Amino acid sequence: MFCEPLGREAANALPALQEACDRLAAIGIAALRFSYAGTGDSAGRLDDPERVADWLHSVEEALASAQTVTAGPVVLIGMRMGALLAAEAIALGAEVGGLIQWDPCTSGRDFLRLEQTLLATGYGGVQKGDGSAAGPAFTYSPETVRLLTEMTLDPCPPSATRRDVVLVRVNGRGVSAARTRFGSAPVEWVEIDGQAELVDVYPELLTVPATAIKAVTDRVDRIIDAPAGAVRFEPTASAVVGHDARGGMISEHSVWLGPNSLFGIITEPSSAGAEASPTLVFLSAGALDHTGPGRMWVELARRLAGDGMRSIRIDLDGIGETFGRPAQARRVPKPPESIDDLADLAAALGDPDGRNLVFIGLSSGAYHGIEAGLHLHPSAVCAINPGLASPVAEMEQGAIDTRRRAYRPMPRVLRTLAVKHARAARLVWWAALQVWVTASPYDSLTGVSRRGTPVLLIASESDMVQFFEPSLYWSVVCRRLERRGLLDIEIMSGGDHSLYTEDGQDQAYSVLTPWLVSHCGRRSRASTR
Repeated sequence: MFCEPLGREAANALPALQEACDRLAAIGIAALRFSYAGTGDSAGRLDDPERVADWLHSVEEALASAQTVTAGPVVLIGMRMGALLAAEAIALGAEVGGLIQWDPCTSGRDFLRLEQTLLATGYGGVQKGDGSAAGPAFTYSPETVRLLTEMTLDPCPPSATRRDVVLVRVNGRGVSAARTRFGSAPVEWVEIDGQAELVDVYPELLTVPATAIKAVTDRVDRIIDAPAGAVRFEPTASAVVGHDARGGMISEHSVWLGPNSLFGIITEPSSAGAEASPTLVFLSAGALDHTGPGRMWVELARRLAGDGMRSIRIDLDGIGETFGRPAQARRVPKPPESIDDLADLAAALGDPDGRNLVFIGLSSGAYHGIEAGLHLHPSAVCAINPGLASPVAEMEQGAIDTRRRAYRPMPRVLRTLAVKHARAARLVWWAALQVWVTASPYDSLTGVSRRGTPVLLIASESDMVQFFEPSLYWSVVCRRLERRGLLDIEIMSGGDHSLYTEDGQDQAYSVLTPWLVSHCGRRSRASTR
């Protein structure tokens, strides 16, 4: 049973946890992954009160579930802060056959300091100064900060039937002090490598640590020395994740759609008539899964369900929980196969033309939304910081895949020039776009609107650089489309492309939510509580 890390680290850890589960299943050991309350797809919000107590209760509930699946012993495997939560659950009375702490944080204080540092240095984010702690995409309340700060890497209460293992980085920070605290406790210490390349990098750049995964699976295999038995697992059809202002239930269920089994979570409002409203399609961003940056798609889907809107959060192939094509590369933003996935998704939802679908995406997800608008006939497209000119997978081979209709890169000769003379290359490209109008990103953006589909573009000041100042031609076209209600362009202050800062998320929410309600929902309903 895997206790995942918290916050940003959970997204990076996902591929390693998936691989570990697959390897365990291959040797006949059932494996369970879950999300704590207020994280992932679980009910609740990160800023709800008593979060740490709820997280420990989540471990308890997952353990109870695991014990109904098979009759054999259960091994808890916690990574980073998940390792400390697993140990705390044992200290509170959880009985397991083994505990493996995988690259554990030495303390909650160290974890929060690292998150704050990453936010400041990587995204220019600042702290509120109210006792909360903000990291990339996630903010922990003052109460949660206080309780996490009290947690440290310490030995669990001794047990004659439990085997404890700690996997630590070679020369890891704070490890020697932690080993001193453990003293003579019967714990196996194992040095592993590859963790920095897993959790300390951007999600699309991570490397799955094969040696660490092998160390985990080998030790689980040794701990679980029990006869084979049947696995009894009955998936839940749906779950209530919130209530609207009238007390109606908001529910969710998982689906696998299309020929490549695209994984998604459907959020259903309680109100009658939702079937007549468009279905919102939240597309994954970059290498992030369907939950979105800082869990933004989860929060937005449930908030908009309170306004009577149905939605689906989807993982395109190669991302998150979708493992469709056998040869599909993992965690590659904007692969050309994703364009086929959009058509497959629409058909699987019973709407081959997409006329009753609204595509919503950030970064590569926004790019895919615009591609959907050019290939299908959706009800609307909402694009946040779309990557219409950034590199794509096949660019190094030369030719751009012919399925791409929205992509508008700088020509290769200018990209080469930009390596040493970026300003000159941009100036030449700007001049060319004044006459070569179909090469402009505005051609893709307005191409959707010119087909009769309303488009909302939300872009940070730095992301608007890719669009340049519109030529006279595109200025006229955009104004005409805006007057017809087919194009809205909203610019956010700052340069938060990934919406990893609270300010960036708030700006996006403040524009996206009312636009969707006005175009797709009913204003009379309140947000999910």
